[in-house]
This record gives sequence, C-alpha cells and structure tokens, in this order.
Amino acid sequence: MIPLAIAFVLSFGLSLALESQPPSLRALRAPGRALALRLLVHVVIFAAAFSLSWRPWHAALVTSVVAFLFGAGSAMKYRILGEPVVFTDFALVRLAIRHPRLYYAEKLAEPKALGVFAALALATAGWFAVEPSILPPGGWPLLAVPPLVVAAAVLALRSAWAARFAGPLLVERPDLDADVARFGLGATMTLHWLGWRSRPRPGPAAARLMAEAKDVPPAAPDVVVAIQCESFTDVASRGVAGPELPNYRALCDEALAWGRCRVPAEGAYTMRAEFGFLTGLPTAALGYDAFDPYLVSPAYAQASAAQRFRRAGYKTVFLHPYDRRFFSRDELVPLLGFDRFVDGEAFAPADRFGPYVGDAAVARAIAEEVAKADGPLFLFVVTIENHGPWGPGRLPSIDDPEAQYAAHLRNSDSMMGAVADALKTRPGGGLLCLYGDHAPARTLHPTMQDRRAADYVVWDSRRLASSPTPRLDLDVDAVGRLMVERSGA
Repeated sequence: MIPLAIAFVLSFGLSLALESQPPSLRALRAPGRALALRLLVHVVIFAAAFSLSWRPWHAALVTSVVAFLFGAGSAMKYRILGEPVVFTDFALVRLAIRHPRLYYAEKLAEPKALGVFAALALATAGWFAVEPSILPPGGWPLLAVPPLVVAAAVLALRSAWAARFAGPLLVERPDLDADVARFGLGATMTLHWLGWRSRPRPGPAAARLMAEAKDVPPAAPDVVVAIQCESFTDVASRGVAGPELPNYRALCDEALAWGRCRVPAEGAYTMRAEFGFLTGLPTAALGYDAFDPYLVSPAYAQASAAQRFRRAGYKTVFLHPYDRRFFSRDELVPLLGFDRFVDGEAFAPADRFGPYVGDAAVARAIAEEVAKADGPLFLFVVTIENHGPWGPGRLPSIDDPEAQYAAHLRNSDSMMGAVADALKTRPGGGLLCLYGDHAPARTLHPTMQDRRAADYVVWDSRRLASSPTPRLDLDVDAVGRLMVERSGA
C-alpha cells in the first residue's frame, strides 16, 4: 500500500500545479479550508480512477491529466471569453452533446481528435501491461472499497457540514478572477458550488429589488418588442473595421435612450444577459446564482418583465428560432410569464442565413406577430443568426470570420429597420428595445476595447426625438428596467 500512498500524495501536488497554465503551486498557499475541500475533490477523482484499474500510478496519471485538462481548458476559455472555467459549466455539457456546433464540440469527431483518443487507448493498454495491479489474490471483496471512498467523499462534499466548513471563505458577491488567484481553480469551483447550494434564493438584495420592481405604466404603447440580438455590437464605433449600420444609427438619433450595454460576460453566456434584462436584477444582487441564473430562475420568476406586462393586460410571446429545450427554455419560458413560445419549428430551412435562422426571417415573424395582435402585445425575441462558430464553410464565398460577422451585423441592422416600420404602422404605436447579449468572442476583432459591453437602443414610434439624445451607457438589467419605465413616459 506504500506505492498507493506515495502516488496519491504526489498526484495531489501535481494536480494543484496543473490546474494553472503555466503550471504553478501557488494554490498550496490557499487557506487550509480551501485546501481541505480541494483534497476531498482529489479523493473522488483518484479513488474513481483507482477503482477501475487498481494501479496507483495509473490512477495518479489519470488524476493529473484531468487536472491538466481543466487547467488548459480554463486557460483557453480565458483567452477566448475572458473568464476561467466555473462550476456551472458542468450544466452545459448536455447542451454541448445535443448541440455540438454551438460549443465547438463537433471538433471532437474530427480525425485529429479521434487519433488522440486512439493513442490514449493504446497508451492505457501499454501502461496496464507495465504496471501490475496491486489487488491481492483472492482480494475481490476489496473491490468495493474505492467506490465506497468515492461515495463517502461525495456525500461529505454535499453535506451541510461542507457548507458550514467553507462558510468563512464564502462571500455574498463572488469575484471569479480574485478567487481563482487566491484559492486555485479546483478549490474555487468547489467553494462557489457550495455557496450556490447553501445560499437562500432569492437573497436579501434580490428580494428587496423584486419587491421594489415597478409595474408597467398605464400609458404604455399597444405593442412592446424587445429583441436580444445575438452578438450585436457596433464595432465600428469602437475604432475597429466594421460595417455601417444605418438603421441602428437612425433609431439612435430618434431614440428615448441608446448606448453601450454592459453585460455579465463576453463572447458567450447568453442566459446571463437574457435573465438580467427580463428580471431587471443586477449581477451583484444574484451572488453565486449569477454564473447561470437559468439554473434557478423559478425563484426569480415573479421579477420577469413578462409577468408585469401580463398583469397589465398584455399578451406575452417569446420568440426564439431554435430548439425550445435549449437552456430548458421550454420549462422556464412559461414560468417567466409568457403565454406562447414560438420556436425553431415555426421556421423553414429556407429561412436560414448560414447555419441558423436568419434575422430577415425573424423580422418577418415579428411583423406578423405585430400585425395580427388583437390587443396589447409584449414580444420578446432572441435571435441566433450571428451565433458562432465563424470560419470557412459558414457562408458561401465568405471565409474570413470578421467578414462573416460584418455580413450578419448588416442583416441585424436590416431587421431593426423592418421592425421599426412595422411598429410605425401599428395603430396605437409601438416601442422597440434592442440590445446585444454580448460582444463576439476574442477570436474576432481581438484588439477591440470594452468587450464587456454590447449596444442597445430604446425607441418609441409615438415619441421620436427631434434631436439626437446623448449616449447613455447602462448595465443590461438597467436596460430592461428602462424599457418598462419608459414605455409609459
């Protein structure tokens, strides 16, 4: 058993080092409680690997490789999206399996990746031939020990004791980058998960804001259209090459408000911006729930703008030209107060522009909803045309990713003009609020500044500004609140 103990101790230190890229042992300087929780996670991984082989050095290698993959993946994610891996990313695995293109997971089926998997299988077979199993003859009853160790460690991590033990390290407003620097990646993920499990929801700050949320004003327009436009960013205004957006600029000239829309992430995590806009709750008030608020959105559903519009007598419609199960929207959209969900099945293959349903088809669908509404309507739209990945093969005759992005932005701009025209012809007028869910990932326009902001505009066909209003930069939750408040201004 001495080799087992040595392999376990060495693999723990090595896994801490490999969680950082480049490797670093700074996590050893983390507070003792954080190291203890990280040790429990290590026990789970090591014991699980050991139970499959009864070879301690192979278990140590597997554990170290897992730590390296998390560290390398976190570093790659930081380079592309500006933040490390978070514990809620595990919830996205099933989405990556179901929708591999959206998460670049289809690359795992390419020959290069398959070759790596085959090499790993051959290396494992060779390792097993060199390192003998330490399971003694007739020791088959011992086979139950490693799984029991895994179960005990998992139960300990899921217990109320673990949350109390971690209590001194948990804060109401987690700081992802600072926590990773202080605790290390594995301990941070564990601590944040414990904080997420143990905190009441809604927390005090969110509960107070939910109680203070304003109702829809009585003078609200007949139709309110809110569009979350995929990756919409006026890149030209940020000093990098980008298309002119004449319809967007014309709307800004006549708008109630327009400017930069600060969002909780860059390049991804649509659900964060979507939740913030719909509920009007700032990220700071959500605590650990902010990493993926849709995992716990029933606790905040009453704050939804759709709930408030419905109480004011509006029909509420959610339109998203994709799989309604994505982010479990099929379950969450009704809870958030929407009467009807128009999803990808309402669109034809000819409606695509590139791999996804295009903004032109979405504009037609919006115009149809506005035209047929027989009473007040709140329509919330989530577009998808400009979703990644970008690269050769996405658009005919356009292989450059930035040129592809520009083509999509032009289509979004045309959509804005078409929707504005539809609202102008609607008796009773209409309000349009459009915002980007995030800027594109850093693979596009890497020199662009202010990547934690997209752009927004709030425009009302009943009250067109006679002169351009000054730019007003807001957080995405404030844009949502502004839409409700200014609908009756």
